[in-house]
Amino acid sequence: MGLFDHKLGISEDEILDLSQYKIEIVLSEAEIAQLEEGDPGASGLAVTVNPAELTEPVARGIVQSASILCVEVDARTPRSLARLTDLRADNPDLPIIALARDADVALVRTLLRQGVNDVVDLPLSIRQLAESVGEILGSLAPKPVAGERRNGRLIAVVKSTGGVGATNVAVNLATSLGAEGGNGSACLFDLDVQFGNAATYLGAPNEPSLSELLAGGARIDGDFLRTVSSDVAGGVRFVAAPPDIQPIETVDETQIRRILRTARGEFDYVVADLPANWANWTLAVVAEADIIVLVVTLSIASLRQGRRQLQLLRSQGVDPAKIQILVNRVEQRLFKTIGLDDAAKALGHPVTLSVHNDYPLLSAANNQGILVAELGKRSKVARDYARIAQTIAQLTDRAVR
Repeated sequence: MGLFDHKLGISEDEILDLSQYKIEIVLSEAEIAQLEEGDPGASGLAVTVNPAELTEPVARGIVQSASILCVEVDARTPRSLARLTDLRADNPDLPIIALARDADVALVRTLLRQGVNDVVDLPLSIRQLAESVGEILGSLAPKPVAGERRNGRLIAVVKSTGGVGATNVAVNLATSLGAEGGNGSACLFDLDVQFGNAATYLGAPNEPSLSELLAGGARIDGDFLRTVSSDVAGGVRFVAAPPDIQPIETVDETQIRRILRTARGEFDYVVADLPANWANWTLAVVAEADIIVLVVTLSIASLRQGRRQLQLLRSQGVDPAKIQILVNRVEQRLFKTIGLDDAAKALGHPVTLSVHNDYPLLSAANNQGILVAELGKRSKVARDYARIAQTIAQLTDRAVR
């Protein structure tokens, strides 16, 4: 029996048939004292809070009775991390939520790699925990939709600096992947909440947008996502950036992860066009990505910034094998000041992808809101994107095996 029991505040409209689930929470006495309870009148999941210090093992009876186990961790207490590792190893099928105070991106990434289903901030808010539990239970519950849940690959598109054509890359990569995988197999997210312009390039509406998904909480599912997204060229689904400029730091990292994980369950390929500025949530996106496409040009400024971006990604523990350099706007000249080999040396990373420069074609396509392949199917640029899509598809297939 835990220290106390009560009902978790989730309405039956959000999650049905909650009575079969038991949520076991393991917290130190200090965190229990700061526990923020939900609405005592709300009905929903039964929660038991069990006192245990960070270095104490979790009682076997607690683990065996849990539908979802919520365990406190602290990066300053290695034993708490080891405890979590042991719990996951001994109970591979048990959903586990890590409870952490002031969790930075590095800790969140470590916990996700250890196999936790989610990370929730301390001091613990029962209402916040309810959203996480709702998402996990929703993923466990059978879905009344035809077909199997997919294990989609996440491709994050990162720009070395502004003006390198990264959004054009994201748009054409997503639609080429859609063509590679078949109708309805790809989804593009414009995550630039301040200057996102992918809707213009696609001739797509800018509402509804990412704003609805960010405000959706635990209600995010495949149906919600398809309602908010629009159908663009090649049957690709597209989620536009918010119509109004938003402070980048106001985006909730947990919600972004929830949105992208939902998308990965619905599509074979999920392409995320990231903003130029970094925040905790954008770092979380690249941490979960199967492939990171870093877009550069052959200008000195772009290569310098590209090297800095690579250094940042490496400092965050990103596997270098996941990073693919794409050189955009490559000129076909006999005598070039900087070539692809020079770019690789300057970046300290192999250059694997490139797109020819064809400004008139790209400009015309962008102004008309159509794809390069629609305007010039046999153009070098269109062939480049088809080839890149094949390469990315092969790389992501290896990454998820």
